[in-house]
Parts: sequence; C-alpha cells; structure tokens
Amino acid sequence: MSRIVQLYQPTGGGVGRHVRDLAECLSARGHEIVLCGPSAPEGMSGLPPGVRHLPLDLGRAVSPAADLTALKRLAGILRLLKPDLLHAHSSKAGAVGRMARLSRPRTPVLYTPHGYAFAGWFSSSRERLAYREIERALAPLASRVVCVCEAEARLGGSVGLRSRVRVIYNGIDVVDPGPADPRMVELGGSGPVICVLTQLRPGKGIETLIDATPALLSHHRNLQVAIWGEGPERESLLARARDAGVGGAVHFLGRSSDPLAALRGADVFVHPSLAEAFPYAILEAMAAGAAIVASDVGGVGEALVHGESGLLVPAGSVPALGQALIGLLDDPQRRAAMGNSARLRVERHFTREAMIDRLVGVYHEVALQE
Repeated sequence: MSRIVQLYQPTGGGVGRHVRDLAECLSARGHEIVLCGPSAPEGMSGLPPGVRHLPLDLGRAVSPAADLTALKRLAGILRLLKPDLLHAHSSKAGAVGRMARLSRPRTPVLYTPHGYAFAGWFSSSRERLAYREIERALAPLASRVVCVCEAEARLGGSVGLRSRVRVIYNGIDVVDPGPADPRMVELGGSGPVICVLTQLRPGKGIETLIDATPALLSHHRNLQVAIWGEGPERESLLARARDAGVGGAVHFLGRSSDPLAALRGADVFVHPSLAEAFPYAILEAMAAGAAIVASDVGGVGEALVHGESGLLVPAGSVPALGQALIGLLDDPQRRAAMGNSARLRVERHFTREAMIDRLVGVYHEVALQE
C-alpha cells in the first residue's frame, strides 16, 4: 500500500471529477489517499474508506502572499505525512506542489495540468507568455508530467523534458441508458434540441453557438438550445441571446445533477470551446450515444473520429458550427450512426478502469526510479 497525496484546485469541473475518481478507485485498490485542496471534490458524498481530506486554501488567481502561505502549509503537511508521492492537478496546484519539492526532494511529484494555462483563453499575449515561462521554470521539479491527451503532451514537451511526459486519457464508467431529464423532454416537445454542458466562463465558446443560432432557426424554426452550466458569463450570454433575437429559443438551465440524463434528451450535443485538454463532457456525450459537434481543440480530435463518431469544426467559427449542426439536424440516420459509433469508441478506449491501470503503472515507475 502507498500513501498518496492528491493536491488540487479547483474542486469542481473536470479537475474535481478526475481527483474524485482517483480517490475512489485508488483507495479501493488499497492505497491510502490524502486529498489536499480547498474542499473535498464536488460530487463526493462522504469520504471512502482509506481517504481523508486536509484543507489547503488554493486560490485560482496569482497571489504571491496567499500562494506562499499555501506553500508553507503544504510543506508542513508533507513533513507530517511523509507520503510515497505527491500528485498535483491543475496549474496552481502544480506550481505549489512542484515548489514544495524543494523542501522534500526525495518525494516524487507528478503533475497533471488538465489543460496548460498558457494554452487557454487569454485577452493578453503577455499574460500567456508569463504562464509559459512559469511552466518552463518549474518543469525540472516534476518527476513525471501526466497529460490527459497527446495534444497536451506536445505542449508539455515544449516547456520541459519530453522524456518525463506520460499520456493517460481521462476515462469514465459507461452505464446503461436511462430516462432523459424532464426539462429536456419538455423542450423536445417543441422541436429539435441542441444541448451544451459547460461552465459559463470565457473561453468556452458559448457566444459562438448563440451567434450561430439565428441561422439554425432559419432552417429549423422550432429549434431549442439547452445550455447547462453556471458561471460568471451567464448574464452577458443571456443579454447576447436577447440582442440576437433568439432569447426565446436559448434556455439557460443551470447546473445539471445528472449530465447523462440531460444528454439523453438532446438531438445533438455541441461543445464549442475555444481551448480544451480532454474534456469529460465529450466522453459523457459519447457514452450517452449522442451525435456530437465539437471544436477541434486540444485532444477533442483524439476522442472523436471526425465524420464517424462526431464532427469537428474550427474553434470560434460561426459559419462552420452552424453548417455542421444544420447537417446533423437534417439527417436523423446519420445522427444515430454517429451516436452508436461514439458509444462503442468510449467503451473500447476511454474507461475509468483503464485510466486507473495506466496511472498506477506510472506511480510504480516513479517509485522504482526515485
């Protein structure tokens, strides 16, 4: 049995889900897991046996004073626990976790970016460059960088030692189909439904979908757009839909407690993000057997086979997104074939069990070499 510290920020979204899956599966295999983050990962109803949580305040924004406090707190936790390894998730936790290695150089540190910060959405190229240089400076402190797709691995190699990078795709449990969310069923009574599951924040591309909606309505006048998620952009996106004259067709439904149920009520799932690593939302849509249109960013094209299990479009292109959606809305047989292909692909290549097996292999590799 190994004692493994999982350091993370944020607690929700793909990062929170990933850490929750690791905690549940690794503890079931006999490892002692210590969760170290602002709170327990979202969706974790109680801590499984062999798992405990030690609070560590990690803010998303860069704050030298707060980050130094977090670093000192983490160094104290590592001295007390003497873990076999530390696995840090996301850019902030990755920075703090790698710097903590200076106080305990014999403790291996793994880092999973879940989307490098410098490859995300920025309004300033100077800010992007600063994040890249920070990653380059910290790269030597990581024993291994565990990337969630080949696209992320290429970025990792550009700022560090490619020999230390390992690729382990995100994975999910594929469950039998169940009932659709009642709100999706209600929308479907009015016309075809396009569904989005995302955080409403910059870079997620929802404005691209809203801007494409007038053209979609000209082909399918009863079309309904279901946007699931919360975030700081909600009000501005509501205003954008009203200004575009499509407010009656675009529905902001809040956070979904059952994403698969929301997906089962959709005719097409769309993921218009401007930057991604290997999003869980795509895997969930595949598992639900949905027809998918997604931006060709990050590892999305590694999950989907264009034209077979989904359609890929250039990020931010309103015409391309609209054309792809109209084509699928016009062709129910193609939608069904793509959905079946997507479900088979996720069952074969992107299961949670396979993800854990590969990660344990990297843990063993590091333990033997350091």
